[in-house]
Amino acid sequence: MVWGWQIAWYLFLGGLGAGATLTSLVASRSGSRFTTIERAGATLAGPAVAFGTALLVFDLGMGRREPWRLVYLYFNWQSPMTWGTWILTLFIPIALLHALAVTGSLAPRWERFVAPVRRVCVRAQIALKVAAGVLALAAAIYTGVLLSVPPSFPLLSSWLLPVLFLVSALSTGLSAAVVVGYIKARRQRIELDLHPWSRIHIGLVVVELGVLLAWLAVGSASPAGSTSVQMLVSGSLAPVFWVVLVMAGLVGPVLAFVVETAKRGQSPRLALAGEAGVLAGGLALRYLVLLAAVPVLIGPAL
Repeated sequence: MVWGWQIAWYLFLGGLGAGATLTSLVASRSGSRFTTIERAGATLAGPAVAFGTALLVFDLGMGRREPWRLVYLYFNWQSPMTWGTWILTLFIPIALLHALAVTGSLAPRWERFVAPVRRVCVRAQIALKVAAGVLALAAAIYTGVLLSVPPSFPLLSSWLLPVLFLVSALSTGLSAAVVVGYIKARRQRIELDLHPWSRIHIGLVVVELGVLLAWLAVGSASPAGSTSVQMLVSGSLAPVFWVVLVMAGLVGPVLAFVVETAKRGQSPRLALAGEAGVLAGGLALRYLVLLAAVPVLIGPAL
């Protein structure tokens, strides 16, 4: 693998955090019955992206040896790395402030430290939601743009990769927010209906499966890309591709959500199993994309 494991986790956590923010915003428009999901998505977003960004920085090497050089990432405007640096720099604090605006009070000994900031965030809640939504979309798309720029990796250079990562980010963020929101609701003895979220997730997973198939078809057009696709569907990566990504991460969740929807929310454990499968498949997708990337030589051989 050209990139370290830290990059796979950054791509996963960055997308999850962005998707969790967007899930929180959708939940906020759906009434008080989904307050736990709104708060769960907002709470997860900032820490998830911050931790993923930390892994990215340390994978760069200079984040460990020469951290002062990271400032140069902010000023190379022709580089996608600079775009992403600004997106992440803005998204993380906005996501944290958005969480303060929508979540409940902390324990008294901790709340007194954040209460003044929380009051300002509550007053600026609409502006924070708009900013968080725009930056979340940018962050979700950027994780795919970062990989699709280098022309030496045909499988990654397709415009479909940012689309695939965007849909996967929406799906994994939704899963994380629903799982954490459901756990919080159970602790608070609140009845949480997962039926509407399962219906949304059926559409997301079906779209993701369609984009995945299209991405593989486009990627196989070149010799190096075809080699990458063969690694995924019939080579060394095939067991993870078919078992974890396709079956556990896409087909299994769709079946679980369809059954849960048919029972109109009477099988929450089945829905949660589907959400867990989506999360496993989302992480597997990032690893597989990086592992399957076969480079080609750009320019004359020396």
